[in-house]
Amino acid sequence: MRTENRYKWMVWAIVILALMNITTFLTILYNRDGSGRPASTPETAPIGTEVTSPQYSGRYFRDQLGLNNEQMSRFVEINPAFRQGVRSANIELDRKRNRMFTEMNSESCDTGRLNSLSDSIGILHSDIKKLTYRYYLDLRDICNEQQKEKLAQMFSEIFAGDLRMGQYGRGGPQRKGRGWRFNN
Repeated sequence: MRTENRYKWMVWAIVILALMNITTFLTILYNRDGSGRPASTPETAPIGTEVTSPQYSGRYFRDQLGLNNEQMSRFVEINPAFRQGVRSANIELDRKRNRMFTEMNSESCDTGRLNSLSDSIGILHSDIKKLTYRYYLDLRDICNEQQKEKLAQMFSEIFAGDLRMGQYGRGGPQRKGRGWRFNN
């Protein structure tokens, strides 16, 4: 009986320690940036992901553009390839950003490697933009004139977001955002 009791206590102790470890890990992830909200950076949501969000799903396009059944069947042919292409590029962007950050923090930082990673990140951004314009042109081909106007308006909102971010950085024109760490 004594061995069984000891065994039960050990199992409960292991369960409690495992739960404490999981809770500690989740707390660290949650508070990693010190703001009390989940840690996230714009780097984890690269340019182009706006188009792959649920807001730009088939239902969204159907409702916003008023696509008929024939147009929807063509949309179903166009959309998956675009979404998969952007998703793959975004995964690769995250991987390269992590490599770049690791290299930047290494004791023997290799600027040649950093330059190479920066260039490949730029190429991936370019690939996403190419996928996006091809997607837009494919969608435009299935639209009537009224739908084309609405489609242009929808995509102008996406590209306007890129312009705002690129024009002033994350901090906007007053440089008050978290993206501006250095005083000029």
